[in-house]
Amino acid sequence: MTPEAILLSISDRAGEGLYRFSCPGCQGTVEKPADRKVVALLLSAGVELDEHEAEQGSFEGIAAAAAASPEQRPDGPPFTVDDLIAFHFLLKDDEKLSRAVPRA
Repeated sequence: MTPEAILLSISDRAGEGLYRFSCPGCQGTVEKPADRKVVALLLSAGVELDEHEAEQGSFEGIAAAAAASPEQRPDGPPFTVDDLIAFHFLLKDDEKLSRAVPRA
């Protein structure tokens, strides 16, 4: 699964929301909650903010981060299924997650 296959929506001013993707097995839509840490990780991996959210203009800072130019995104290989699995387990371990997300 690539970052392009994931759609991120921000639902409140605290920077939390949902991310959605199509299940590769059943083709059904999977929707998961995204707290600020998850939002930051998804954006850093290249997942884009839902265009509808960005058009509303209510979350300018987050929309700006999502629309950051490619030279501001980290270098590296494309996001893979193995990366998604590792990300899943990272989200389950608060200690590892706090070490993985840089503090502002």
